[in-house]
Amino acid sequence: MTDDRDVPGDAHPTDKVVPFCRRRHAMGALDLAQLLAGHAELRMLCDRLERCADALPTMPSYAENRAIRTRLSQSIDRDAHGRDPLLDAMFGREPQQPLTTALLAHIRARHAVDAANAQDLIDALDPSPDEQDRFPPEMLGYMLRGVFDGCRRSMDFTELAILTLCDRRLNEQARGLLIASLERNVPA
Repeated sequence: MTDDRDVPGDAHPTDKVVPFCRRRHAMGALDLAQLLAGHAELRMLCDRLERCADALPTMPSYAENRAIRTRLSQSIDRDAHGRDPLLDAMFGREPQQPLTTALLAHIRARHAVDAANAQDLIDALDPSPDEQDRFPPEMLGYMLRGVFDGCRRSMDFTELAILTLCDRRLNEQARGLLIASLERNVPA
């Protein structure tokens, strides 16, 4: 007996089935854990930068300055290349739709701008032996606000993009976590 799928030239109904590995999987809280943990850390850094801006013209202590520069450097290492492994895993293996392509391009561009602004802030916070070379508090405040506002907007945009692009794939818990994260970032 011959299996008619083995006969060359015959089209079999199962030939049109999309393999399981190409299907979009449902996304749960575990799929978003790394992203949301990174956003929580970045949100804490933004809060720290905002406290420094609010305290100006009092400059941050040497220890605080060093801690901020270290944390900003770590953030740059992750964001400078505009690649997000989680987003690549979510959307990289799928045929790109125009909306997906546009939103991912915006996310990558925002990450690159955030990285450049963070590097500028690191340079501005770098302790100088000559007091004249330090940035005036007004300029430093502007730079601090630019970094924390930009990072917060980038986090919001990324989370909104995931809510939009993965709408039907997100389970209730994952959707709730994204919405809760967005709510935490609403300006007072």
